[in-house]
Parts: sequence; structure tokens; C-alpha cells
Amino acid sequence: MYPPRHDGNDASSHVRRGYVPDALTVDAVLAVARHGGMNQAAKYLGVSQQAVSTRIAKLEKHLNTRVFWRGAAGSSTTESGQKVVRALEGLEEALNDCARGLEAAIGEDITEELTLVVSHTVAELDYPRWAAAYQRAHPQTHLHMRQLNSREAQHQVVQGQAELAVVEGNWVAHELHQRVLGHDELVVVVPADHHWVASDNSDNDERPAARPGAAAPAPAQVTMEELQSTPLVLREQGSGTREVVEDVLGRLAPPAGEFGSLGAQRTAIGALGAPGVIARRAVAAQLATGDYVEVPVAGVSFDRPLRVVWSSKNQLSEPAHRFLRFLVDYQDGHVS
Repeated sequence: MYPPRHDGNDASSHVRRGYVPDALTVDAVLAVARHGGMNQAAKYLGVSQQAVSTRIAKLEKHLNTRVFWRGAAGSSTTESGQKVVRALEGLEEALNDCARGLEAAIGEDITEELTLVVSHTVAELDYPRWAAAYQRAHPQTHLHMRQLNSREAQHQVVQGQAELAVVEGNWVAHELHQRVLGHDELVVVVPADHHWVASDNSDNDERPAARPGAAAPAPAQVTMEELQSTPLVLREQGSGTREVVEDVLGRLAPPAGEFGSLGAQRTAIGALGAPGVIARRAVAAQLATGDYVEVPVAGVSFDRPLRVVWSSKNQLSEPAHRFLRFLVDYQDGHVS
């Protein structure tokens, strides 16, 4: 595919002196190298796979060398490609330094607006950390956050009312691209004086109830059937949490209560004295103090993906594209 150089004096067989790839090509090459394939890189960058492939093909033609081996399992760097990637990593760092310098030089005159839609769970547990880290790196960007349940958040992106949404759950609108950022575990919890904790399921009614704030006895497992027939404290219809619970359990008893936010659901579990299925991270403090107790459910796991979604029809703006890349890097541990 790449013919050997025949004549050292033939200028066309050499890399052009002073050639530097543009920033979009740098992004494409490094994304493929880091994510292992053209398709994965395209999703990471928020562009089409064809756009990534075309830029890399042009670079390979210009350098007269193959940078990636392509295969059904993805793409891997050639020996020459590894050298190209190392060189482009240095260029990426230089470009980032240049961008920061320009922003600092005329930062007062550069402002960007970006509106994000996030689910209620993400708004409470994740978004504050993301926003703080992003604003430190990009002080010129003004972030605006809307808080909705997962289906409503996706609907806003489909309707063009926002470019990005971060949601949890298994359902993704077919009009959207998506990237999984991580996974979140839901658990069944009850107040410390609930009979699932106070009883060992052996009809021993003399066993004392646990006191909030004290170490509660470990509850016995409950079965899936018990959970299905017990009124639960649930999130509202349309939330990612509710979707996962219904996907796992199927039929449910009429709920003990339905609540439109994570905080309200967390409080209601104690106020109503009923079991709830909620993100473990959301009740970490209550579990630590013993006010709530986690109840294991035999053979049941409530695992849900955390995703960022964006339109498959519209090109992302530069601020949205930059924030998407930040989110992926942050969750992968490349940003602190």
C-alpha cells in the first residue's frame, strides 16, 4: 500500500519539511491509539467514523507510512505508528499549553456558554465534582445545569434544547449517540428499626430492634418475591433508578411512596419506615451511622450504567465537544 522510496533526491518521497498536522488530526490519531479503534475514537470525539478514518488516511499518505493496523477487533499502532503517536502527544501538550496561554492573555474577552442536562442522581452525586474540575481547567466557560429525570433529559437533547445529557439506566433514545462513563450500584435499604433488620426470619419476636445510630444486626437475605410484594419507596416514573428496578423485578406492589428527587427518596425511606432501592453512594452516610441498613436480595443485582448522550444528527459545538472529552477523561482517571 505504501511503496518504498526509490530516489533520495525525489522530494515527493519525503515528508514535507516543517509539516505539522492540524489539531483535529492530532485528536483523531491519539483517540484511536488510546481507545483501540476508529469507531470508539469517533464516539469519544463526537464525530463520524468516516471523519476519523479520512484524517488518519491523509496523515498516513502525507507521512508515507502506516500508522495503524486495522482489523475486525479494532486498530493497533504499527512500529512506525508508535513513534508518530509519541510525537503527536508532545504536539497535543504544546497545543493545550498554547490554548491556555491565549485564554489567559485575553481571557476577559472570551466567554463560552454550555448548557448540560443531568439526571437527579448525577446532579447530586457527580456533577458538582465535574463542574469544579472543568471550571479550573476552562475558566472561560460558563456551565449551566438543568436537572431532570433521565428520560426527560434525553428528550431535551433529541429536541435540540441541549447538546449533552448525562443520565443513568439502560434505555437510550434511538436518535442519540452514547458513551458509558461508568456503573452505579443500587441497593435495598431499610431503617435500622425495620422488621427485616429486627427479625432473623426465625419467628423470634423477642429479638430487640436496632437503634438508629447503633450497630444494627445484619439482616437475613430477602427473596426477589418478597421485594416484589413489598411496598417500596421509589423514584418517579421516567427516572433511571425506577427503570432499573422495574427491569430487574418486573411486577411491583403499589409503592409506599414515589419521589421526584434522590434527596426526597432518601429522607422518605426513614420517614415512611419502608424499604427503598437507591444508589449506594446516596445513602453512604446513613449506612455508616447505622440509621439505614443494607438488605441483601438473593440472586438480584441492581447495576446500572452512567452515560453521556448527544444527538446523532447534529455536530457538537466546540464547548460541548470539549466537555464530552473532559467527561470521558475524568471518568477514565486522566483528569483530577
